[in-house]
Amino acid sequence: MIFYSGSYTQKGAPSSKPEGAGIGCFELNRETGSIKLLRYTEQRNPSYLVISKNGNYLYAIEEMFESLNPQIFSYRIMDYGKLELINSQQLLGDYACHLAIIEDRLVVANYVSGDALSFPILEDGSLAPYHQIIKHTGTGPNKERQEAPHMHMVKPFKGRNMFLVDLGIDMAKAYQLNNEIKKWNAIPELDIKIESGAGARHLVMDETQRYVFVLGELTGDVFVLKNGNKGFKKVQKISSLPEKYDKSFGGAAIRLHPQGQFLYTSVRGSDTITVFKVNNETKKLTRIAFQSVEGETPRDFNIDPTGNWLLVANQESNTLVVFKIDLNKGRLIKINKKKVKTPVNITWLNR
Repeated sequence: MIFYSGSYTQKGAPSSKPEGAGIGCFELNRETGSIKLLRYTEQRNPSYLVISKNGNYLYAIEEMFESLNPQIFSYRIMDYGKLELINSQQLLGDYACHLAIIEDRLVVANYVSGDALSFPILEDGSLAPYHQIIKHTGTGPNKERQEAPHMHMVKPFKGRNMFLVDLGIDMAKAYQLNNEIKKWNAIPELDIKIESGAGARHLVMDETQRYVFVLGELTGDVFVLKNGNKGFKKVQKISSLPEKYDKSFGGAAIRLHPQGQFLYTSVRGSDTITVFKVNNETKKLTRIAFQSVEGETPRDFNIDPTGNWLLVANQESNTLVVFKIDLNKGRLIKINKKKVKTPVNITWLNR
């Protein structure tokens, strides 16, 4: 199966030694867990990537300050995963860090400038210039990290809706696309607020989209929330940090297993994946394992669509690590490790 990995390529990236070559295209052997490099597509700091639902187009941001003229790129996915450039558009704001497709719009979250851009997607997969900027207001108790809004993720849900997850204000704010004017309208009754100072980073939802799991970067906590008559209410708060770990850390990625019975989070610093069992009825979590990522700084990881494999991008140790998932217990078994310079994100080509 083909997957892509974004990377940090130059100074200014949030990496001590950015040496990536651009967008890496790889093939995972789903029988053995081995990884084969197919090719690289040169681009500056293509940290996060997203692929259209039909598998025909890939979009990639350049994560850097606006003064360096960052772009967002549209590619056509050709045979064997080869990327053919369609076009690019200017990215306003600083440090684009996440993106997602909602209907015919592509939305980009800018971490440093704390705003989001909405780009129309045209019929040929190309991008039109941005047509809307969404800004948040507010601060959090962590004066170093929450002095202003810092959008960290765009999460689609229920058709033409999305959450903008904001570390600076400890919220995931909800929006709906107005199909008549093609602009985003706030839907505050669905906003999600987590504990102040936790630093909301990424979230996932169960298949019913009634339950949400939010990872706090600053505390390492996972918050389970349920959507009831009066919006989302907290069901549980549970730490993803290894027991007795007392050094610096940062919660990074959160993924729900395709079958919904296990939840995984990565923690930078401790360099671990935390494995949780999900209660089928209440969706409460039980920690069942802490797995070393066999490297440093697991900024992202992803589970293949079959649910059998979990791949970790270890940014600072320059490795992609392949784990086999025990489908009965959720635990991870290391299978393979491949040297890849400054990998950041993993995105599957599911076609």
